[in-house]
Amino acid sequence: MRILVTGSSGMVGRFLVAELKNRKHSVKEFDATNGHDVLDMEEVQKAVKGADAVFHLAAVIENENPKLWEVNVKGTENLIGAAIKAKVRKFVLLSSTGVYGFTKKTVDEKSPLNPENKYEESKLAAERAVFLHKNEIDAFVVRSAMILGPNKYWAKMFKMIRKKMPLPCDGKNSFQVIHVKDVANGLIAAMQKGKSGEIYLLGGDEKITLNEFCEIVQEKFGLKKGMKHIPEIIALIIGKILRIDVLTRENIGHISREKNYSLAKIKKIGWKPKAAMKKRIWETIEELKEELLLE
Repeated sequence: MRILVTGSSGMVGRFLVAELKNRKHSVKEFDATNGHDVLDMEEVQKAVKGADAVFHLAAVIENENPKLWEVNVKGTENLIGAAIKAKVRKFVLLSSTGVYGFTKKTVDEKSPLNPENKYEESKLAAERAVFLHKNEIDAFVVRSAMILGPNKYWAKMFKMIRKKMPLPCDGKNSFQVIHVKDVANGLIAAMQKGKSGEIYLLGGDEKITLNEFCEIVQEKFGLKKGMKHIPEIIALIIGKILRIDVLTRENIGHISREKNYSLAKIKKIGWKPKAAMKKRIWETIEELKEELLLE
């Protein structure tokens, strides 16, 4: 197949492009770092021409970015509109479990939606923009849990764990994250075997707690297992004084939020993670070392 991937230079994009090429697909890459712009309709129309399928990953994630809504929503509208005009057969949007907001119970595709920030609101709006056209193109939405992989965010997290910094919460919350390689395979599974107009949740297969996640990291570094904890307010003060950007109210809320997802629907189409979470965490640490983001 001839496949267009937007956001191709991002963490998920890089792994998705590699996996598609490994499966002998012809891939066209589209990313802002290469000068591409989802808001340039002429450029978007040129990009989708001749494609059989589109994976739309490009998005602004920083809530304070003034272009967030325009890129995430208008950019999606541009892309699917151009795809329909070019007679592209399939369109897959990568969304986020953040659209559910704060949850206490197991979440599935039919759980109530309650986005709590601009990014989450924009992803929900992008989903709706896609499904407006579900009768004109095979459209799929994949809502991914927090994605584990070799980027600066996880490098900072692992450094904090290695330094034995206490968690800004009790760490008892479910921490069902997913490795970027499993996200790539999940996106492909949705395109190949999913039902048009449907939403699929992606997450790790193991429902470990945040404490257990951190202890797996400690084991990799040869540290004694066991996390210490401090109240959120103390962590916020420390973060502000020491300028630790991981210790912001938003990031603390993000890691302490319950992450408990049902994978029943996507497993019905044959997808499952290809490796255990411990292996994926250790693999990510090695990848960060290779990319010189972690010593």
